Amino acid sequence: MKENEEIVIELSGLLEDNAGDLKKQWVKEMTEMGLLEKLTPVEIEQQSSAIYDTCVLTLKTGMYEAAKKYAREMAKKGVLEAMTVDQIIMGMLKLRDVYGRFIFSEYKKDVEKLYEVLGVYEPVANRILSIVALSFVEERERVIKEQQQAMLALSTPVLQIRDQILVLPLIGTIDSARAAQIVEQLLNSIVDAQASVVIIDITGVPIIDTAVANHLIKTIQAAKMLGADAIITGISPANAQTLVTLGVDLSMMTTRGTLRSGVKLADEMLRIEVVEKR
Repeated sequence: MKENEEIVIELSGLLEDNAGDLKKQWVKEMTEMGLLEKLTPVEIEQQSSAIYDTCVLTLKTGMYEAAKKYAREMAKKGVLEAMTVDQIIMGMLKLRDVYGRFIFSEYKKDVEKLYEVLGVYEPVANRILSIVALSFVEERERVIKEQQQAMLALSTPVLQIRDQILVLPLIGTIDSARAAQIVEQLLNSIVDAQASVVIIDITGVPIIDTAVANHLIKTIQAAKMLGADAIITGISPANAQTLVTLGVDLSMMTTRGTLRSGVKLADEMLRIEVVEKR
């Protein structure tokens, strides 16, 4: 154990003393591979110094918190600039190569000592690589999830057409994830608009099965709990027949064939008189 500590102190000291030359070599090799095209000279200097110092600090202390923190920051920046996992990993692999060649040149005359130093260095280098890769993948997944949620919100707009009347036009397939998002968005809109009637138009929903029907029923029940009555419009003859065949309880659903007739019913329920201009 004491032997390893001495090697760590010796190696980290060597890497610190030779930081200038090693960073220059690293930047040169990354530039030749086209890995730094999106960075300015100032950014290259800042990033290379930060990564180099983080790696040396991790080696010296045996603590990976600094490496994790920097990896998260680098991942956020990389994802925003559309950098690929390959680009990030190749940059870290190049640094590992530069370190490895330097270690070999320093200890090549003492093979036994060389193996001892590599035995200390390689696990740290590999762990840092895995931390960087994992951070990048996690950030990618986070951004993709946010984009999916944003797309779901855009694909399920809740429109206020009159005072106390909301329209929710549904288009496309409804799965469990989207159904949960629909309910949440609709309930929030009911509260914000203090709506009394909600028209759910399913003209654009191609297939109505038991799961979709149950989602609709749950949505109606949730709206009712907030004091809003629901009207379902746009049920096609084929979907109506499917619902009957499935034995879905439609007794609690108020339905109309078209969105226009649904709006008319909502007006009647709220005793709103609409005067058409000619």
